[in-house]
Amino acid sequence: MKKCMIISVLLFISAMGGFANGQHRGFMIGTGLYGGYGYGTGLMLKISGLPLYWGINVSLDGINNEQHFGISLSGDYHFIDTPFSGSEKTGWFVGGGVIFSHNHFDGKSALAGRIPIGIYFAPIKRFDFVLEIAPALGVFMKNDIEFDYGMSGTFGIRYWL
Repeated sequence: MKKCMIISVLLFISAMGGFANGQHRGFMIGTGLYGGYGYGTGLMLKISGLPLYWGINVSLDGINNEQHFGISLSGDYHFIDTPFSGSEKTGWFVGGGVIFSHNHFDGKSALAGRIPIGIYFAPIKRFDFVLEIAPALGVFMKNDIEFDYGMSGTFGIRYWL
């Protein structure tokens, strides 16, 4: 457990490289710490020409010391992505999207709709810090199908080209 957290923090720090002024120019890559059902590291992507934000997250340890290895894939569209009034370096966003996740140890999978809500801070050109929470509602599948809700969050740094 401690090793997983240390590795996550080191990956986050090594990916920083600098802090930046997020001019959302099209292509973006980022990394961050992810929390949902379990916690771990994540990769954030946005490709030029597509209005979608992608997330790939790997959860290394479960809640309440459960054995856990999970992966989630998300795709979001930001309906609002704008700076706060009077600020070029801080802003907020709200969107809609879907998330698919799978837990290796208990075999449970989920497909849900989600609402990412977040803020960003861009102290230096091309980089920004982002904090996002995303409530989700969908179906969870193992032996049977059930409707349920969940919450995930990410704290990360993004680089914009």
